[in-house]
Amino acid sequence: MKMAIVGAGAAGLTMSAGFAELGHTVRCVDGDSGKIAQLSQGIVPYREPGLESLVLRNFAAGRLSFGNDPSAVMNEAELLFIAVATPADERGDMSLAALWKVIDRIEAWPADGDRPRLIAIASTVPVGTAERAESRLRGRLPASCAVEVVSIPEFMREGNAVRDFFEPARIVIGTATPEAADRLTQLHRRLPGPIIAVDRRSAELAKLAANACLAVKISFANEMAAFAEQVGADYPLVAQSLGLDPRIGPYFLEAGLGFGGSSMPRDSHALVRMADDAGAPQTLVEAAVRANAMLPLRMVRKLEAALSDPARRKVALLGLSCKPGTDDMRDAPSLRLIAELNRRHPGIVLTAYDPEAAAAARSVLPASVAICASAEEALCGADAAIVVTGWSEFRHIQADNFKSWMNRPIIMDGRNILDAESLNAQGVVCIGVGRLPSIPGPSSRRAGELAM
Repeated sequence: MKMAIVGAGAAGLTMSAGFAELGHTVRCVDGDSGKIAQLSQGIVPYREPGLESLVLRNFAAGRLSFGNDPSAVMNEAELLFIAVATPADERGDMSLAALWKVIDRIEAWPADGDRPRLIAIASTVPVGTAERAESRLRGRLPASCAVEVVSIPEFMREGNAVRDFFEPARIVIGTATPEAADRLTQLHRRLPGPIIAVDRRSAELAKLAANACLAVKISFANEMAAFAEQVGADYPLVAQSLGLDPRIGPYFLEAGLGFGGSSMPRDSHALVRMADDAGAPQTLVEAAVRANAMLPLRMVRKLEAALSDPARRKVALLGLSCKPGTDDMRDAPSLRLIAELNRRHPGIVLTAYDPEAAAAARSVLPASVAICASAEEALCGADAAIVVTGWSEFRHIQADNFKSWMNRPIIMDGRNILDAESLNAQGVVCIGVGRLPSIPGPSSRRAGELAM
């Protein structure tokens, strides 16, 4: 099949290369001429495992190409995917400006019998958007240009997008006609995930509901972890018990600094806003969003309990990106944590290290935050450190490293990735989330002198 995909972000590019890998001829289009120029030169501007090799392989084979004009590709494409950004503002209102720009640039194409051209919206959008887009197109295109707008939301996770494309947990196809559903089902049959054919509005809501549900689960985990700390329980053990219950499952029960990234905060916030407007308030999701916003303050208070006068101290942040496996800084918990540290303790010295997100972080963090080239550089002379993102390389830092690099080996493990028991036994103060406190070993008096 000849298809076009508008939007060369990480999701759109993964879809483009993925469908090309399946043997289709794909034209990936984006209005950012600089990005298209990079891709046309074989430069992939994202850190997404497996994506670069997938793009380069299909580009070299001639199955994948790049361009700027979506109207030009409709003359040949049987199917057009739209995978543009739909950011939400502070009130939760989702912007569809990029989507309408694409819809309004689609020009008339030669008649192809009675078979309509399909335009599939992969972007996360408010319920009813596909219907509005179809009405908008039919209002200005000639009657000979039969068209149907469908909803095929993408469920790819940052840091796992390529695998999620080829091994989807499910494929949701929202259409208005059985014919379109059949065509799109045939397109996706080579992928192993179950295909769910629904109406367009249900498909649009399915994406919003999925991220909102995960947000609720994550916030529940963090609320339980806070409670565990107060009553002397060990939340990781509680989470293990919960995860063995088949009605609950083991995923998204980890406690930490909360969720961030491009999708979950936006979708949860937007769903709350849309539901309020529709007269069906989503109080549970709204509470999850509020609970997530409180987590940086909770971490700062734990730091204050372990370290006297933080405004006169140096604190290292290990990890900045919203999650491991990506350099995405959009709505990353580190941003809220840094803002809270600076607000409560003006004068605090902050250093930071992230294996992938240094360049992206420099454009969004205050200039006062020193972004370092290694964990050792960030920890050197620090009075405390906070593990913000659960990169695996942080697990390999030894107790002797913390003690020799840092002024005080005090670690706030915001992702529970470190062996707190072992570190504490070796004289490093390691304080996790929802964990029982450990008593430092006698090998380091400095580690026990938390209030100096």
